[in-house]
Amino acid sequence: MAKTHTPKASELLFPMPRTVEDREGFFRFHDGITIAIDSAFKALKETAPTLLHVLMGGEDILVKQQAGFSSEGYSLTINNRQVVIKASKEEGAFRGISTLRNLYYTSDHRLPCCYIEDSPSFAWRGFMIDCSRHYFSPTFLKKLIDVASLYHLNRFHWHLSDDQGWRIPLEGWPELEKVASKRTLLQYTDGRTYGRLYTKEEILDIQAYAHARHMVVVPEIETPGHVSSLLAAYPQFGCSGGPYEVQDRWGIFDEVLCAGNDQVLEFLEDAITQMASLFSDPYIHIGGDECPHTAWESCPKCQKRMQEEGLTKAKELQSWMTSKICAMVSKKGKHPIGWDEVLEGTESLGIPQDLIVMSWRGVAGGIEASERKHEVIMCPNTDGCYFDYQHTDDDEEMGNLGVSSITQVSQFDPLAGLKNETARGRVLGSQGNLWSEKITTGRQAEYMLFPRLMVLAERLWNPQEQEKTLNRIPLLYKVCDALSINCYRGPLA
Repeated sequence: MAKTHTPKASELLFPMPRTVEDREGFFRFHDGITIAIDSAFKALKETAPTLLHVLMGGEDILVKQQAGFSSEGYSLTINNRQVVIKASKEEGAFRGISTLRNLYYTSDHRLPCCYIEDSPSFAWRGFMIDCSRHYFSPTFLKKLIDVASLYHLNRFHWHLSDDQGWRIPLEGWPELEKVASKRTLLQYTDGRTYGRLYTKEEILDIQAYAHARHMVVVPEIETPGHVSSLLAAYPQFGCSGGPYEVQDRWGIFDEVLCAGNDQVLEFLEDAITQMASLFSDPYIHIGGDECPHTAWESCPKCQKRMQEEGLTKAKELQSWMTSKICAMVSKKGKHPIGWDEVLEGTESLGIPQDLIVMSWRGVAGGIEASERKHEVIMCPNTDGCYFDYQHTDDDEEMGNLGVSSITQVSQFDPLAGLKNETARGRVLGSQGNLWSEKITTGRQAEYMLFPRLMVLAERLWNPQEQEKTLNRIPLLYKVCDALSINCYRGPLA
């Protein structure tokens, strides 16, 4: 009778840990497996048994606190009788649990004996999902968070407002729910609408779910452009006074927030105050992308503001507004993040030094920002980080605007083009972005995200040679099958 081959851990792991020593034998995962967790890791006692489908009480799996690891570092030892995870911080212990869980899915429950030591390459490892164009349910968002954390991603960028819908609940602004959260679907003639706010309870629940998986939540409010939904609710915030509508079209719209209207600043301060209270993590994304300046050029209030501030070009008003909004964010103890357009029109006023720049239009904005001593998140649409793009250049493939192939993602380097070591040190990491103009269901979103997001996760944790990465794509399909994820399985290039 042929002997059953047990694949080695080094053949089954994705992302690949920094150190893997393959050993003989395997640990059989079966019903009744128990886990004991160090008392220092209180939150892990709640999540680990559920994630691993094990029971508290025994020491088949032992999670111990031990000094000497980085905050996300851990060791994992598997022999044929016991699994031991060691970490200094709970975050590191959770990464060890995730590696164990990943191995569980790829080994058919026969975990190969091994010794692993591990830690990440980048601090910022994330994904963004656009919930303005398509409202994704809390249940679906939790599913994404769970899968992302399985691959050691640790940032959930939650895009909550845009031209096509407002999703953030704010007390004292009732028109946001009545008007801004809903758009009339123009492809129908009966006036039906689409959209809703997330409730505070839903946001807190999703946030708690993410925190239990050691994932930071980064809410985004668009300013000063991409605000049609807000202007539809409060037309006095625009330069012309309207009328405006929540858009059911895609693109860039000329009407933006009036930079000369103090009521706009009052609203934004209140919105950011409420967001800072609702979201407990250190960041608020303030948007800043694709903001036309044409409305400001003909607006008397904006022209007056320019005169008062000594500005000569309308585009400089964006720098002025960015500085004002960043100050509001910083006042609430949060770090502001903006898309790379925040670098434009800054010749006279500059931008606050604590503003983190998210470079999406290629890498040039990130390079400039790092040279200007800003921290940077590299997520260029040109280098595989935009997952609303097609997997391949094929008319039959879903996708929008461009191509981000798995092969392209597998060679992405957030530090490419940065030759100065100091500038390289300002790159926090990267994230994959999913815009939802052409996505109408969670199953479509899964198809666009996976396995590309898993491959990006490897590039940010411990990047491997491209051939080695691409050869392991079938492992990712196996995990997707186990978790009921609708993933792309076509050509890699």
